[in-house]
Amino acid sequence: MQTVTDVAADGRMGGAATRLLAAATLSRLADSAAGIAVTLLVIARTDDVRLAGLVVAAFALPTLLTGPILGALLDRLPAKRPLFIANQLILAATLTGVLVLAGRSPTILLIALGLLAGLTAPVLTGGYSSILPQVLPPARLTRGNAADAASYNIAGLGGPALASAIASTAGAGAALASVAAIAAIGVALILIAPMPTTSAAVTTTTAAGGRESLPTALRDGVRLVMREPLLRATTVTTTVSHTVQGLLPVTLPLLALQLGHPAEHGGWILTAISFGALIGSLASAHLLIRIPPRTALIGALVCYGSGVAAIAAAPTLSIALPFAALAGLANGPVLAATMTIRQHCTPAHRYAQIVATGASIKTGGYALGAATTGLLAAHLTARQIVFFVAGVQLLALVPLLTNRQRIVPPHATPKPA
Repeated sequence: MQTVTDVAADGRMGGAATRLLAAATLSRLADSAAGIAVTLLVIARTDDVRLAGLVVAAFALPTLLTGPILGALLDRLPAKRPLFIANQLILAATLTGVLVLAGRSPTILLIALGLLAGLTAPVLTGGYSSILPQVLPPARLTRGNAADAASYNIAGLGGPALASAIASTAGAGAALASVAAIAAIGVALILIAPMPTTSAAVTTTTAAGGRESLPTALRDGVRLVMREPLLRATTVTTTVSHTVQGLLPVTLPLLALQLGHPAEHGGWILTAISFGALIGSLASAHLLIRIPPRTALIGALVCYGSGVAAIAAAPTLSIALPFAALAGLANGPVLAATMTIRQHCTPAHRYAQIVATGASIKTGGYALGAATTGLLAAHLTARQIVFFVAGVQLLALVPLLTNRQRIVPPHATPKPA
């Protein structure tokens, strides 16, 4: 089996990878900013929080279905650039549509726009991350994975901050218009980003010599996750961890109230976690050179769970904030370690599909966690919910702890198939 690391590029991490990550970061920034910008505009125009939540959820819902499909297509398409451009243009157009129609049209139209935007969103994950090994040699994938993980954190931290800053100074409409413009500008970076064609070395054919069908590719991708022990354990662990993290955006403002502060100060805790995660992701390259990715993933989630528990136990907000930054720092290497495991366990012709599928499942899990916050808040205090999130991080490790599969270090020579 030729894994991702077996067919990685022979070049050095330089201009090609930099251009790819620049395009990925700007595209992800627009996507991350869209959620808060849409929320602020819909509430400003309609004063309907429920409608705002439905529209934002509509942006994420289609990824559960389209993630595996688009991932499989990316593994097969010889020319990938048009799909990336289409995603940016669709996002820009749908955000513009929300800007024009919010408060002036039926609810169903806004939800339909959200669903349309979500159709191609998985290219932001399975797309860019699957191309990275094609422009980097195996020995530099660890650094590349860390930079890719940092791209997500930059977008997750900078997107909402940018949208909020513009909204506070120029209004919600200006914020959404700016995000739509950023999405459109992303096309320019995609045009100069490296988009290697699918190599014949990673093309799968049937026994009769023809190219396998898309349904066959999708079924084989599911079987791959199920039969590869470490890949399966990593997918379960990270999905469970991410699902309960969906409780935090709603719970942390409630925790701020419990600590005697305005609810808005709960955003500071979430920002501290995000900032710490950015630093942790940047440092993960040095960690993963020295520690196997499975060990790093276990250690990161143990420390992250402990940090979240410290947030819950903090008697004041000023004490909770440094613990939040430390929790984020611990969580930073999780994505890079996950990518490394996938690259060593996944055939090259299935990588985009596996990455997009995993990201889509995590996105759905996060949305599910956010949706259940209200149910838990009816029976538990905010502090108890945060303790619950911390505890589940440790429970999520069970599949990884029962798996002992080792991975060849990224600088080592891969074994022949």
